[in-house]
Amino acid sequence: MCFLLFVFQRQIIYLPSTEVSVPDVAYTLLDTGEMRIKVWTLNPGKEKALIYFGGNAENVAYNIDDFRSIFADRTVYLVNYRGYGGSSGSPYEGGLYSDALAVYDHFIKLHSTISTMGRSIGGAVATYLASKRNIDKLILVTPFDSAVNVGKKIYGFFPIDLIIKERLDSVGRAADITTDTLIIAAGNDRVIPYENTQNFIHSFNKTEVETVTLSNVGHNTVHLHPDYKETIASFIR
Repeated sequence: MCFLLFVFQRQIIYLPSTEVSVPDVAYTLLDTGEMRIKVWTLNPGKEKALIYFGGNAENVAYNIDDFRSIFADRTVYLVNYRGYGGSSGSPYEGGLYSDALAVYDHFIKLHSTISTMGRSIGGAVATYLASKRNIDKLILVTPFDSAVNVGKKIYGFFPIDLIIKERLDSVGRAADITTDTLIIAAGNDRVIPYENTQNFIHSFNKTEVETVTLSNVGHNTVHLHPDYKETIASFIR
């Protein structure tokens, strides 16, 4: 079992979405030199921008209608990870991070500031980006401290520290972040243990973190809470 977890961990962690067609929505095929990353563009031409990184099985295109209104004053870039939604390649941690930097470095030329938002595993990518680049605001939805710590909670009887190479260690980067940060947790999250989100929140020490727990919603339904959109819109304003 340990051997299988080690060999197939990327297939367990990353569940690529298929490409979808969305009429009248522009996108960029960004050539990073290694991969082609498909990035949807909403509200083009705004002075400020936001880059969004989704969950491990999320098709980011399904956020188009909501994000157009939540971030009406910003251009929004929805990133399809490598291997997801029309992007080439296969996903792995280092690749997601390098693609995030490439997306930022490409689009910052068009805007005065860029904020970033990540959901679940996307929170690890957004946290990495915020630790490496100048980010205006950071929004994290149902984030976790690290894949290792979550794995220990779920698979406590395995030597997870030795098995996991996709470590997604957000907790180790939080101390370097000075960006205004919002963290949204789900009150009934059965995917990410409460302790892992709290441990992550407590690891920030250079910035104040606004934390909101939305009750009666889970890890995959947090966006359905009636206060979800307004919480984000209020913070970004």
